[in-house]
Parts: sequence; C-alpha cells; structure tokens
Amino acid sequence: MVKSGVFAALLVAIGALAVPLSAQAAPVVPESRPAVSNIVPVQGYWERCRYLRERIREIEERLYYAPPYERPRLERRLFDRREEFRATCRRGGY
Repeated sequence: MVKSGVFAALLVAIGALAVPLSAQAAPVVPESRPAVSNIVPVQGYWERCRYLRERIREIEERLYYAPPYERPRLERRLFDRREEFRATCRRGGY
C-alpha cells in the first residue's frame, strides 16, 4: 500500500514538473513575422457583402409595408446598411 502511494506521489510530481517546462519551450527555428499584404481575405469579405445586400433588401421590403411610426427607424437602418455596403463592398468607395 505504501509503495503505490509513493509511486502515485512520484508520478504526480514528475507530471507537474513536465507540464510547465513543455509549455514554455521555445521553437527550435526562430519565428519571423509574416509580410504585410494588401490581399483582402476573400471569404469573409464576400460573406459580409452578401449579408449586407440581404439586409438591405429585407429592410426595403419591410419599409414598404411598415406603419408610419416605424418608418423613421427603418429608414435610418436602411441608410446605415447602404453606407456600410458602399464603404466596404464597392471598390473605391462610392
């Protein structure tokens, strides 16, 4: 019984020492920073543009049937979405 307790304590001590050392290990080859690129990440870019287009169409449809007290809020949301679409999805802004 004593042998298994000593073995368990020894195993835990070795495990506790091994984890911090491996967590702080530096890479063998020095890392360099990636070069700055002008490439736009295509997947996220087009997904955001498609999302904005869908929201613009949805707001336009809702605005058509909206009661008068909801129209200013919807018009403001429509304006904001169109501005964001022009700024991010159109080449050169406007």
